[in-house]
Parts: sequence; C-alpha cells; structure tokens
Amino acid sequence: MNQLKILWVDDEMEHLKPFVLFLTERGYNVETVSNGSDAIDSVLNKKYDLILLDEMMPGIDGLTTLKEIKKINSAIPVVMVTKSEEEGLMEDAIAGQIADYLIKPVNPHQIIMAIKKIFEADEIRKNRTGEEYARFSADLNRKLFSSPNAEEWAGIYKDICKWDTYLDKINDTTLTQMHFLEKHNCNAEFCNYVADVYKNWLETDDRPLLSFDIISKFLIPQLRNDKPVYFLVLDCMRLDQYYSIEPFLKEMFDIELDLYYSILPTATPYSRNSIFSGLLPLEISKGFPEYWVESSDLDSSRNRNEHQLLDAHMSDLGYDLEKSKYIKIFNIDEGNYVLRKIDSWKNEKLIVMVYNFLDLLAHHRSKSQILKEAIPDEEALRAFTKHWFLHSSLYEALKIIKKQGATVVITTDHGSIRVNRASQIAGDKQITTTVRYKQGKNLTCNKKHTLHIKNPEEYGLPKMSVVDNYALAKDDYYFVYPNSFHQYMKQYNGTFQHGGISMEEMILPIAVCKPK
Repeated sequence: MNQLKILWVDDEMEHLKPFVLFLTERGYNVETVSNGSDAIDSVLNKKYDLILLDEMMPGIDGLTTLKEIKKINSAIPVVMVTKSEEEGLMEDAIAGQIADYLIKPVNPHQIIMAIKKIFEADEIRKNRTGEEYARFSADLNRKLFSSPNAEEWAGIYKDICKWDTYLDKINDTTLTQMHFLEKHNCNAEFCNYVADVYKNWLETDDRPLLSFDIISKFLIPQLRNDKPVYFLVLDCMRLDQYYSIEPFLKEMFDIELDLYYSILPTATPYSRNSIFSGLLPLEISKGFPEYWVESSDLDSSRNRNEHQLLDAHMSDLGYDLEKSKYIKIFNIDEGNYVLRKIDSWKNEKLIVMVYNFLDLLAHHRSKSQILKEAIPDEEALRAFTKHWFLHSSLYEALKIIKKQGATVVITTDHGSIRVNRASQIAGDKQITTTVRYKQGKNLTCNKKHTLHIKNPEEYGLPKMSVVDNYALAKDDYYFVYPNSFHQYMKQYNGTFQHGGISMEEMILPIAVCKPK
C-alpha cells in the first residue's frame, strides 16, 4: 500500500538507513527519531499510519513510549521491534496494544510483510474470497443446469446461507451484490421447480421431509431416552438466521443439523399445525373440524389447539404420554415464566415451547418505521437475530436445559423473504388479506408470479366453497390490489413476509442438540 506515513523509533537509526531507503523506494513515507521523547512529540504534532518502535532504548523505553502514544491516539497501529519473543509482548499483542512484533535482527522483507498484514489483510482476504466465490458461482450454475432434485436444492440453499454469513464479515459490496443476484436467479429456478413437483410430493414417498414428518422422524427417536426432551419451535426462523445463533448453541450442545421443507402455504396456520398434527391442512379440517375455523385470516384461532393436535399425533404414533408441557412464549413475562419453572420440568418426558418473537418481528417490521430502519436487509436481520438470542430468555433456558442433560430439538415452521416486487391480484370481497398467499373465489393473478391452485384438495388444502382457490406468490413478489397498488407498495415493499414459495420460506433447519 503506497503513501503510508511511517514513524520509525530506534536509538540505532544510523544502522537502519538502508532499511529506510528500501521502504522509501517502495513508496512509503518514513520519518525517523532516535528516542521515546521525540516519538511522543512527533505523534502529538503529526499524523502517522504506522509506528515501528524499538523496545529497548535509553531514556524512555519502548513499552513506556507505547503507553504514551496510545494515550494520544489509541487507534494507531504499533509494531514493536524486540530482541526476544517475550510472553508479555505476546499478551500485549493479544490485548491489542501492539499490532505485531518483530524479532531482531529484522530484514526489510519482514517489515514489508508486517505492513501488509496490518493494512492489506482485508484486501488480500477480499481478493481470495472473490476467487473462491467465482468458483462457487461456476459450480452453482452447473448444478442449476443439471436440474437439481429436492435434496440437491437443500444443499444449494445451505451453501448460499453459508456464504451469506461469511460475506457479512468482510463488507465487500461488490461480492454482496453478486451474491444477491445469484440468490435471485436460484429462487426463480427453485419456484418453478416447486410448482412442478409439489403436488407429486404429496402423492408419493419419493419426496423430501415435509412439515408433517417432523414429529415421527426427529422427535420420537429422542423420547426413547430417560432424560427429558425439549421441542423448541422458533416461529419464522430462516436457515441463515439459524446459522447466526448456531455458534452459541455449539458451545453447549453437539448438534446434528438436517433440513426439511415446509408445506404450502408457508404460513403458521398451515405449516405449524402440520408439524404438530402430522397431517396436511385438508386432513386437519376433516379430522378436527372444531380446530379449523372458516376464515384463514384468523391465524391465531387456527393455532389455538396445537397441544391437542400434538397429543393426538403422539397417540397415533404409539406414545401416550402421561405428561407433556406445552408453552407459547410471546413476550418477556412468558419467557421469564419459563426460567422460573424450567427446573421443575426435569422429570417431564416432553416439553414443547413455541417462541413467537421472530414471527412477531417480521409482522411488526412492516408496520414500524423504526424497525424498518433498524433491519433494512437480510444482513441486518441476521445480526438482529443474533442480538436477540444472546439477550433472550431462550438462551438462558438452554443453559439450564444443558445442565439437565436433556436433548433439545430446535426447528421452525416457516421462514420469510424480503419482498421487493408487487404483483396485482383480484378476487371477491372474501379474499384473504395476507400478503404472500391468497384464498378466495374468482382469483385473478399473474401466472408468471404465482402458483394458482384451482383445486386445493390436490395440494392438501381445505376450501371454503366449491369455487374456492389459492394463489401463492413466487420468489420475492407480494400481492397488491389494483385499486390500492401504491398504498400497498408503500406499506410492504422491502418488508419480510411469508406464505409463498421461496428457498427462504421453504427450506428449513431442524437441529437435534445433545448436551456436551
């Protein structure tokens, strides 16, 4: 990096003139002083990008000089030059007091490498990341060209989410934009794939794991152990959000992570009821009509009986539990209730906890200007999720669960996607008000943007009348009415929504966590 201004402090500068010349010829601006007092005066009066500081000098020694320099400008990087690799220097380096240290006798190339390490590490890392991303992009496009199946799509999305979390750390806007375009292209292909195969998934066993498989596949095997099992459903958690909290889970648990697909629509009344009941919505409406209210706008009403659906499902699977706990956590008070009671649950067989914070966050963000500004994009959503988790009652509860030696199964019912494109839809007055999916009569929509389901029963969905049908938004589209187009755009554009078809909404994490 050229034009860096360097202050070199050493009482033997006469012997170091060839080194100074070497750095100057390579474009560095080097000033020299021979003692600590002059170094402190220079830092008070001038700006430097880097200081090379001899540890052993007469008068004010290097470590004392370092402390005074840091008082003046704590951000300036200092490379200590020493005769021995002392433990204290290593501790200072770790503490951030010095950026690096060199052992005498030094050579010019060591100095250049130290400078590069400090000032060009980010650039080098970005260049290498760019090369790795180019390889990933080429491999991704080969996979898309080969018509991936459900398992391969899950692998593609998993890789995309891993890149999401990595790119968050390096702050490269060019790569971030490239990644956004790759995801956009993948989602377009994924939506067409799901539209083609979803109905067949429901008719055969040649399909990925779906919402109604979760209890039998992941929860039942854990109940064969003596310790309690906690089943945690974090409503509306995307895979990339899970990755943002996984490092903290791994501090406490050994984790086996799998992926599964949400049923359609990717909305709580459908997907979460399917998880607990082991049934499709159509089967729930027929087998438990008292639990399936007429209007799909009454989302909370449709999820009031999850505990009863779970008990019935467990009984069908041969597990008649004498005791099972079911708790929904909507707010801080309910989270604190869990913390007060969780010690008394160590002899329970199954404890189910549904955390609604992430879903509430997505819903309220579309109504709150403050939340829109605080969470403008996916990177901010991941950061917010991490912040929430680390300060949540859930994190504290997991610490207690770990001490109990209990197994935890963590999953979600659906994800969300940031919607950016409006698609017009029309229907009768009874059409639902949801943003990513619609149910009603005489739906008219853009087929390019929508999976229009004219025979809901083929998709495992109930209908309110003979002519009832569904429309599910693909990719990052959201529905608007023609007479309220601009009003809906202002309210919903750029918000996180769910209910439609996208990788973010459908491909979901399920983690079996066993205490370390």
